[in-house]
Amino acid sequence: MREVADAPMGPTPLSFTVVRVPFFLEPDYPLDESFEEPNRTRLLRKWGGAAGWEQQKLHHRLKERGQAVGIEKFDLDRPASNTLHSHRLVQWATKMHGVAISEALYDELNTRHFEKGQKLNSQSMLLDAAEAVGIDAEAAELFLESSEGYTEIEEVQATLRALRINSIPTFIVGGETVVGGAAHARDFVEVFRQIEARGGGAPRAAFADALGIPPTVLEQTL
Repeated sequence: MREVADAPMGPTPLSFTVVRVPFFLEPDYPLDESFEEPNRTRLLRKWGGAAGWEQQKLHHRLKERGQAVGIEKFDLDRPASNTLHSHRLVQWATKMHGVAISEALYDELNTRHFEKGQKLNSQSMLLDAAEAVGIDAEAAELFLESSEGYTEIEEVQATLRALRINSIPTFIVGGETVVGGAAHARDFVEVFRQIEARGGGAPRAAFADALGIPPTVLEQTL
């Protein structure tokens, strides 16, 4: 995004916004906060043992790609857990505080989980992360203890299944172009340049209505 915005093809540079869509790698994990499973165990099970896991590492090269953007080390043995409440919190932050704050929260949660090994279904961790990016922790706690956000996330899961999106990351750019998570930065630049060449920007975000994100939030840019 930065490359395209900093070097526009015409007089008006593209601007960008992001809508995070909830997706569950382990939809059958228990909701109970005490539940956790070592991520290493999860990956070995998912890929059918050590050989399958090694193949996936060679294919995706996530360690190397992380290091290329300044992530020194992913915590391989971090606890895996149900992620519903972390998704709810990000969606609530988007609607209440806008995309800049929700992206900051998303980054904070990623750092705490993938690098520091903190558990994503820990309410205390979620509240600490919210407070770290400027969100009132009491308001966030009231939200997490309410029933808000469940219906929207359930609706989105049905849409993802209908679209046969079964892996992450998957990006839907401009509500129409699907870019797989194995893509490199140059692939995104190409898509952005195509939108830029057409003029007029991109259509509405694909999942905004289902997630209940107001148009005023979608008008905000990063």
